[in-house]
Amino acid sequence: MKTQDLIGLLAQDPMPAAPPVRQQLSRALLGSALVSGASLLVFWGLNPDMGTMATHPAFATKMLWLLALAVFSARGLLRLSRPGMGVGFTFWGLALALLAMGSLGLVQSLQTSPDSRLALWMGSSWQTCALSILALSLPVLGALLWALRQLAPTRPTLAGAAAGAMASSVAAGFYSLHCTETALAFFTAWYGGGVVAVSMLGALLGSRLLRW
Repeated sequence: MKTQDLIGLLAQDPMPAAPPVRQQLSRALLGSALVSGASLLVFWGLNPDMGTMATHPAFATKMLWLLALAVFSARGLLRLSRPGMGVGFTFWGLALALLAMGSLGLVQSLQTSPDSRLALWMGSSWQTCALSILALSLPVLGALLWALRQLAPTRPTLAGAAAGAMASSVAAGFYSLHCTETALAFFTAWYGGGVVAVSMLGALLGSRLLRW
């Protein structure tokens, strides 16, 4: 077949263009976040004092912190879903955000009497907080990993970790609508623990599911 004939055949039946990377990831995130939010309403329920809680300085601090984690995670996802892209400062940003909340929690703990410090870190829901964040993150993590499989990540472990960080940030945001805790030390230990655990799970799954 002549080259000109081949070009003509290709032009007659072009391959459909894939949606942009940002669009594919956004669709996966939005759909799975709706599932996670609905799960919170059905199985956990909203904090009945949410109106008062929403005006608490600790709640605002926590939500800004989770927003920062989500922004850094989103940047990492966009970079790592493309072949040959470096990780940039994504994981440095995530680490600094976790360190910032940890520092606030430590300062708060030092300002409390020694007899009350353990209660500040443990709160009244330490048994369920990190596990709840993990459970709520699973739909988002699964959807993001599926979307990444349709793309071209060349660093599967890091891409999976970024997906886990994003999933846990979204899940922790939803769980905040149920949680009654207000101690920054508690957020450091159990919200932070949930974020780290889901990020590690994402890295593990990514190393297996995202290989070419």
